[in-house]
Amino acid sequence: MTGAGHVERVLEAAAPTLLGYFVRRTTDPHDAADLVSETFVAAWRARRRMPADDEQARMWLFGVARNVLRHHERSHRRRTAATVALGQALAAAPAPADGDDARDVRAALETLPEQLAELVRLVHWDGLSLEQAATLLRIPASTARGRHARAKALLRAALEPPSGAARTDALETAHDAR
Repeated sequence: MTGAGHVERVLEAAAPTLLGYFVRRTTDPHDAADLVSETFVAAWRARRRMPADDEQARMWLFGVARNVLRHHERSHRRRTAATVALGQALAAAPAPADGDDARDVRAALETLPEQLAELVRLVHWDGLSLEQAATLLRIPASTARGRHARAKALLRAALEPPSGAARTDALETAHDAR
């Protein structure tokens, strides 16, 4: 077992060398600095395993750094793959409706209380059932049904042409255009 003073001395002496190690292996200097910090945290947690000899402790610390770097690279690959998959999904997703009806619906939604507007968006834009939306919003299904009916009535009133003439349901038209 090694003392805290020994651990601190080894970490302090190795800091510039570790920073160089990470700078040469990463593309972002900020990542390199973060990896030095992560190495120090990991080394501190495992300090009881640090050899008492300074040179052996230095080599042990580089082993810790190598493991931290491998973990960073795996995480980076996963994030990159997830970002690519998300980009592909977004590219394949239909563009939001952009006509006059869609603008009218968006404007009408902005007049609703947020809890009603979010329920409408979840059901009509995101394709959730009322029960699924209720679960997501953490409200009873009966409350969701009542709020949905109220929201639709408010939207119909907001979307009613000033002349009172009949108009297609812009909410459904905007939803179908997606």
